[in-house]
Amino acid sequence: MSIEELVNRNYKRFSESDKAVWAYVSGHREECAQLAIGTMAKKCCVSRTAVMRFAQKLGFHGFAELKVYLKLDNQKTESVSMIDQVCQTYQNVANSMRNKNCDDMCAAMDNAKQIFICGEGMVQTSIKREFKRIFMSAGKMLYDVPSGQELFNTMHIMSSQDLCILISVSGENEKMVQTARQLRVRGTKLLSITKNRENTLAHLCDYQLYVEAGELVETPIHWQYESTTSYFILIDILFLKYLEYRNRKEQTDAAGNTGTTEL
Repeated sequence: MSIEELVNRNYKRFSESDKAVWAYVSGHREECAQLAIGTMAKKCCVSRTAVMRFAQKLGFHGFAELKVYLKLDNQKTESVSMIDQVCQTYQNVANSMRNKNCDDMCAAMDNAKQIFICGEGMVQTSIKREFKRIFMSAGKMLYDVPSGQELFNTMHIMSSQDLCILISVSGENEKMVQTARQLRVRGTKLLSITKNRENTLAHLCDYQLYVEAGELVETPIHWQYESTTSYFILIDILFLKYLEYRNRKEQTDAAGNTGTTEL
């Protein structure tokens, strides 16, 4: 798990001091992996205790463990071919999803009265189409919300019993962020799909899914190409995890019913 994912997962618990520490760490990764805790505190204009608490909120025992994590995160990979890089990205997404506990996310999808999915752009449209197609086979209907004014009009029919999936590659799309803020007030459960980096949208959502950022490749006609297959791998594994969740739930319910004694 990357340092960004740890931060996004715990950002709602951050104090102003925590945010100050992260602001410095995110911009000076290699330096922070070498600093003593006292020097780090001075650089961030906080106390030594604040630095220690920041590390603990990310799940580390202390600052020393955070430094080791940063060193590993900062390690430069060997020069590899474009194809090797893409294949490694696919493998990283698959491994991350395989090891991720998605039970709460799957429960939210299973219990939602309605599931909406939002995102604007060609990539996001493809992701939404695949999400709808694959979950339909399990009897879950996803309502594709168009961007623009229709998105804000649709928000009025979303409630605390619903789930809304928000897709933004950067996690900083203004409409998606504004939508998340308004839906949080309504109590609607939110699931974000973004690149694996610190981003505003992930901070606002109840559940987060990440795709590792790939390298942009310039094509012969000078377009910027980036593989989107990682998103489909993510959706496919999430769907399989949802099926496993449903099977476990049905088995538990069946066992409970079997254990009921008649009077």
